[in-house]
Amino acid sequence: MIICIDSCVFIRALQDETSDAAQVPGTMGTAVTLVIPRLIAQEVARNLNHPQQIKTFYRLFSHTNFAFIVDEPVPPSLVWRYTTLGLPAKADAYIGAFAEWMGVAYFLSDNRHFLRDLQTDAFEVITPGEFLQMRGAD
Repeated sequence: MIICIDSCVFIRALQDETSDAAQVPGTMGTAVTLVIPRLIAQEVARNLNHPQQIKTFYRLFSHTNFAFIVDEPVPPSLVWRYTTLGLPAKADAYIGAFAEWMGVAYFLSDNRHFLRDLQTDAFEVITPGEFLQMRGAD
């Protein structure tokens, strides 16, 4: 299973170690692969307050074989499609297009635009808590 995690979830996980978001990385491994676009990594780093939090974030990607930051460009036609679905072009549409392009099964987000507004069959948008409940059922 391939997942993508929104920047807001990473930020919450790194700022509150007791949150459901902080538990998500522990569920990854051979059965769950994480992919994120460089845009999400930049957003996370820009919004963290402490250098140690940034190191912890990047360590997830540097010491594993199941988490990847993808630098390749997302096909513009997919980005355009997500803007026509009503997502802002410079961020949310790009991330939605990335998730579809990468074959993501679940996009974990607390972002109300994704959770409420996005209507796509390409992937499912769920909260970290919903993902943890789902993984607990495995």
